Amino acid sequence: MLRRSITAIAVTSVLLLAACIVNESGAPQEGATSEALLQDGEWKIENIGGQGVVDGSDATLLFGSDGQLSGNASCNRLFASYTVQGDKLTISSPGGLTMMACPPALMDQERTLVGLLGTVATYRIDESGALILGSSSGKQIIARR
Repeated sequence: MLRRSITAIAVTSVLLLAACIVNESGAPQEGATSEALLQDGEWKIENIGGQGVVDGSDATLLFGSDGQLSGNASCNRLFASYTVQGDKLTISSPGGLTMMACPPALMDQERTLVGLLGTVATYRIDESGALILGSSSGKQIIARR
């Protein structure tokens, strides 16, 4: 009887954990690792250091499972490497950034984003599914899918 109960509990636990990593709203569910969620698609940046993004800008981040970060820095494409240890995230200064000229507002936003990316120290995905990158200065980058 005890063995059957333990087996039933084990099977139920496995099924619950395997059910789904993310629900339809993009919010994380039990059993999902934060690193897997971080790497599961492109993030559209909504806020940089407490400031909303310029209307119509396409600032994005894509964390590859190979430790490579790519995205749109607002005007130019960016490329960098990153490492994750628990909730700690380190992003190298962009290893590459294209050199297109854009309107001043986009260039200013890009400079702010690139500067802040180099100071990112932590990350988390909150209950709403938002990616929150925290810098050593306390400023944040917030993005969503």
